[in-house]
Amino acid sequence: MEALPFSAGQFDLIWSEGAIYLMGFEKGLASWRSLCKKGGYLVVSDIAWFDRDPPDEQVRFWELEGCTLYREEEKVGQVRDAGLRLVATFRLPESGWWDHYYAPMLGRVRTLMEIHMENPEFMHILRSCEFETEIYQKYRRYFGYTFFIMQNI
Repeated sequence: MEALPFSAGQFDLIWSEGAIYLMGFEKGLASWRSLCKKGGYLVVSDIAWFDRDPPDEQVRFWELEGCTLYREEEKVGQVRDAGLRLVATFRLPESGWWDHYYAPMLGRVRTLMEIHMENPEFMHILRSCEFETEIYQKYRRYFGYTFFIMQNI
């Protein structure tokens, strides 16, 4: 993602759902902006804090996952600093998380736990997935994915 084989200004639209975190929001915007034509659009979703004061347990969870979360307002500033015009933002609804991600994942995790209970390394990964689901259920009002629709000016 950091060395895409495309020339500058090649795209009218760059769309990324839930993947910009691999590079980091600021770095991703800077990199992808150069690939987008003037007047073109970047649409990305990224995880963000919805609240200024999230619970310590949730903050620690994301830190252990190696993920630095920023508040939506901070990301809006990063959009501006990247030289992009923010057109709109909207939050992914809870059903997008629960119905289409966590509930199916949790079902699969529990099936895999039965199959791989003798494998401690795999069980550790599965328990981590299970714990992430618990964190979401407990603290979903504090964080989630926000879509940012931006124009390259």
